[in-house]
Amino acid sequence: MKIEEIDENNPNKKEVAKMLIKFRNYLASLKDRKDDMTVEEGLEEIEYYLDKGFPIYAAKLNKQFAGYLILKYDDDAVWLEHFYVKEKYRNQEIGSKLFQKAEEVVNKLGYVNLYNWVHPNNDRMINFLQKQGYDVLNMIEIRRKFNDEDLKSEIAVGNNKFKYNKDSN
Repeated sequence: MKIEEIDENNPNKKEVAKMLIKFRNYLASLKDRKDDMTVEEGLEEIEYYLDKGFPIYAAKLNKQFAGYLILKYDDDAVWLEHFYVKEKYRNQEIGSKLFQKAEEVVNKLGYVNLYNWVHPNNDRMINFLQKQGYDVLNMIEIRRKFNDEDLKSEIAVGNNKFKYNKDSN
C-alpha cells in the first residue's frame, strides 16, 4: 500500500473527488438524507481544501484508490475533516495506516492532538477511533429541533439528557 499526498498538480484529484462523494453520501445516510453531489462539486471541494493549504492524502493498493483523508487546521487544533476507506478495502489496515499518516502530519505541524468530529450514529468510526486510543469526549454539538423532526430517544452525557433520533441511520 502507498499513501500519496494530493496537491494542486496531482492528476488523481478526480479519484479523490469520487471517494469524497461516497463519504458525503454515507454521512447524509446517517441523517436519513441523500447527497447528490457531482464529481465537479467534489473537485471544487478538493480545490477549496487545497487552496486553504489543508493536507489531503490518498491510499492506493495495487494501483487502486482505497481511501483518503483531509486534515483541517487553525491556530488551536488539527481536525480530521474527512476520513474514508472504500468498503471493499476495510479491515485491511488501510484505515489504520491513513490514520497514522494523519497523526504524523499533526506532529510535524507541532500540534499535540488530532480532533475528530463524529456523528453519534457512526458506530463504525467511533469504534475505529477507540481502537486508535481516542476515547476522550471533547465537545458536544447542541441545536434546536427541526420543525419536521421526530425525536424518538434521549442520550445522556454526564448529568445532562438530550433529545436524539438514534433511529435515523
